[in-house]
Amino acid sequence: MKTIDKLSFVPLLALLLFAGSCEKDGGVFMRENDAIACDCTEQSISQNVLCDGEWVADCGDVGWIAITPERGSGNGKDYGFFTLNIQYNSGAERTATVHLVYDGAAYPITVTQGACEFAYGEPRVEGNLFRNIESTATLRLPYVCASGRESVEISCTITGAAADGLSVTKQVYTGFAKGSGELTIPVEGAATRAGAVAFELFADGVSVGSCRANVISDPDAVPEGLPVGWNFYALGMTGTAPRGSEWDYSWTTDAIHPATDTNPLDAHRLLPTAGNENAYLTASGVVSDNGNYTFNPGIQIKGLMENDYFLFVIPVRNIKAEHKLSVEASMGAAGSGPGYYALEYSADNKTWMLAEGSTLMEVFGTSAQVHYYVPKENTSGDRKTYDKSTDKGYRKYVFPLTGMETIYEGNLYLRLRICMDRRANGSESTNTIASAWADLKGFEVALVEE
Repeated sequence: MKTIDKLSFVPLLALLLFAGSCEKDGGVFMRENDAIACDCTEQSISQNVLCDGEWVADCGDVGWIAITPERGSGNGKDYGFFTLNIQYNSGAERTATVHLVYDGAAYPITVTQGACEFAYGEPRVEGNLFRNIESTATLRLPYVCASGRESVEISCTITGAAADGLSVTKQVYTGFAKGSGELTIPVEGAATRAGAVAFELFADGVSVGSCRANVISDPDAVPEGLPVGWNFYALGMTGTAPRGSEWDYSWTTDAIHPATDTNPLDAHRLLPTAGNENAYLTASGVVSDNGNYTFNPGIQIKGLMENDYFLFVIPVRNIKAEHKLSVEASMGAAGSGPGYYALEYSADNKTWMLAEGSTLMEVFGTSAQVHYYVPKENTSGDRKTYDKSTDKGYRKYVFPLTGMETIYEGNLYLRLRICMDRRANGSESTNTIASAWADLKGFEVALVEE
């Protein structure tokens, strides 16, 4: 992990000026930095040097810094290189000065290495736990700034309604990676009942965090959590009627729980109009003002750009890759707002997969896989209406959740991502997205039973 303090970097012009000051009888000597700051990890930092003649490294009695090669030479025109090899720092911040000796003069390089920052991150459970089935789950304990020589005794306390039958063996873990990595800790045994379980991890007897999971009673249980939908037109609403309604959890400034953060992600939520009451809609993007959230009664947000998205978070159980979903939606917008969306799904809100059925579209020299686009009618006369039988932006897709891990109990994530920087109603000369309203007329998802 190489970190050079940018404030100590000497600009090229300053180096050239410095070079002039270092000339001796026609000679020249210039090193890249005279001061370097780095973190606590073991690292090698390459530096350049320009000189006319020979130089020799002198680290004196500094035991934690070495310079390779120990000597070098140059022609005064071409840069050479040397490496500062810095050992891991397991203690407080430290500073030392080494030198390059040229023509009888010692040129210092001061290295300041930060204090040891080895730390554990938040643990998590990976895999699933089933009642009366031998566990294949593991606990993952991330860490940063390791030397690679650590030796730590890891133990675990397991609590909760479903704790009986599960165990984690106390043992010493070595083989840490240098820098960042994670420990993999097996969960053993078989839970005797379904329910919640919590794991608290200890390193050498000190708590380093906890994580939770649920023991599932039946891995072949029926799927739960669908259907769900957001469609105010289906409720017979007009205008901005949804503002302040029971569904307006924190979307607008009139919401039941108005948000103080302008960032849409999670802070601005909208509850579904049908189906799973625990689901919610949010968005991801940079929004400048809390007034940029409203209805018409389509769900509106102002300021979304390319790769921003509407996000649908749906708590589910027993949803597998072989299951098929049906998604119905339509989009509207101001003419200069975003016009093209891709439909994607995920089991963890990190790894996203493109739903089947997209079309490769090219718009004014830019192309992308598209599921939904905003027709011109949905930027004007039909923008505030939504009849699936006549709406020109309406599309229905049926697709399997190919490549997705089974969600035995957790969230299914769907999103409509703006997939190209093209406005809904653009021209050859003016076609990129402006900060304008994007409208989600409706979004409804169901499980297709075959």
